[in-house]
Amino acid sequence: MCLKEVPQNAVLGQYDNSTSQGFTATYTNGTEAYFPLGTCPVPVTPGNYLIDSTIEANPAFVSAENGSTYEATNACNCHWSVNISGPTGEWSVLNFVLYSNQRIYPCGLGSYWVYKQLGLILVTIPINSTGGLALSNASIEAGPGNNSYSCTTSTST
Repeated sequence: MCLKEVPQNAVLGQYDNSTSQGFTATYTNGTEAYFPLGTCPVPVTPGNYLIDSTIEANPAFVSAENGSTYEATNACNCHWSVNISGPTGEWSVLNFVLYSNQRIYPCGLGSYWVYKQLGLILVTIPINSTGGLALSNASIEAGPGNNSYSCTTSTST
């Protein structure tokens, strides 16, 4: 497992600079910890730790990882999940990403950079009638990383 449970009152966020990207945890005593993408561990709140550790222990997830270490993208509560609804119910979808150390510039050199994604595991979890996650009924699908980005251009007249 690639998770570090941080206290509920820690403030989680993201950072990026010219050399690194990742997550931050700021603790109540003022100290700050950095967790670069592509390295273990990933900081998660107690609630997310329970969810993520349950998913990461699922034999289907372990098989989908195939020996690699995928990172939970809900680490900073920035990308907790997407909820989808349909005629047969409601689901929460969590992403786990395998990052490379290769930088890509989706909008051309001089624009922002991101680490190339090598793989993506989508975990679709039914939401039960009380609003909780039915983790034992999660669907786990592995696929290629999502390296599609939207770039905007502006023209001056």
